[in-house]
Amino acid sequence: MVPDDTSDILGAVVVDLEQAGRLDADWVGKDAGGRRAEVGVIAGAPGAASDLLVSGFTSALPANAEVVATRPGMFDPVTAREVAKSMVREHPGLDYAFVANEEMALAARSSFDAAGARGVRIVTVNGTDKGLAAIKQGTLSATVTNSPLVNGTMAVRNTLALLAGKQADRIDSVPLVLVTKGNLDQAPQYCP
Repeated sequence: MVPDDTSDILGAVVVDLEQAGRLDADWVGKDAGGRRAEVGVIAGAPGAASDLLVSGFTSALPANAEVVATRPGMFDPVTAREVAKSMVREHPGLDYAFVANEEMALAARSSFDAAGARGVRIVTVNGTDKGLAAIKQGTLSATVTNSPLVNGTMAVRNTLALLAGKQADRIDSVPLVLVTKGNLDQAPQYCP
């Protein structure tokens, strides 16, 4: 999120975390196809990044998708596994889970599967090699890429252009891609 006053910023490359959450919510809305759906949210640690992801996700969900549980996973797979375990026990009709990163999402998947909730579709963010492999296998349904490689490349390119007096965006946004099985080939490399 870009602040209103950017006069003191020499240059930045930012990730629109709210947009990342909205992209996942849009996928849930399309996949649910108008039928009632129960959604669980496994957030990161309370604070700016996780709060932005979650607010983007929850604000973009269609009316037929109801968030029935929201708990922090603390960006920790062990915590996320426990949260998912209790979430599916308390909400056995859970259809979808939004999880704030792929490492936690894979841990949540193991809890859902162990509880017999293999049908819970998980959406997440990052676009790591492990996350993309999980998409290919059907373990995760969708992820929104947030590539450090793309972020760093943009930052260096913009910095060199600005130092050379050339045209470049002082504040630039990393392009986000919602990745599913259908467009795995469009996922940017996460990190070499």
